[in-house]
This record gives sequence, C-alpha cells and structure tokens, in this order.
Amino acid sequence: MTDTDLSNRLAEPYAFALVTWPAVLGLLTPLPEAWATWAQAGLAVWLAAMQLGAYARGVGFGNVMLFLSGTVALAAYGHPSPWSLAALPVLLVGLHAAQRARLDRAPEATA
Repeated sequence: MTDTDLSNRLAEPYAFALVTWPAVLGLLTPLPEAWATWAQAGLAVWLAAMQLGAYARGVGFGNVMLFLSGTVALAAYGHPSPWSLAALPVLLVGLHAAQRARLDRAPEATA
C-alpha cells in the first residue's frame, strides 16, 4: 500500500463525517414552511447517497458511519442536556473504528 492509499484510507471517515453530519443536523432543524419539504427531501437524498457511498467502501465501514450518524442525531436531539456530551467519546472511538474498517479492507493491509 502506498503512502497516498494509506492517507486516503485514514482520511475517509473524516471526509464522510464532514459531508454526512451536516445533513443529519439539517434534517433535525426546524425550517421555514416554504422550504421545509424541498430542503428536507434534498437533505434526505444527500444523506442516503452518502450512506450508500459508505457501504460501497465495505460493510464494516458503512455500518460504523451509519451508527455515527445516529449518534450525531441523538446528540442533536438531546442538545440542551449534558448527556449530549456523552456522544463525543463515542464519536472518537467510532471514527477510529471506521479507520480500522478501511485499513482491514485494504488488499495488503499489514497493520
């Protein structure tokens, strides 16, 4: 595995988080009635496409990214509560698990 392949595999969980989690948060945000239907439909399509893209990189990676999206949704839903801070360690461990899932799927992984 070249250095470029390794860095791409290590960076993918963060890239998926950057393009997926704002859509999760946008679906939970109350919007003006004029745009609500179209904006939520667009965000739902975007989120579904990104989750399918995650599953295209392996079932383990897709499962971890789906679990992390659910964790972000739960943290946003319970935001005023201090329990929403409990999501932070879960997200860190989950991002590490997503990196491991990508590295384990590598054809010549030696980690």
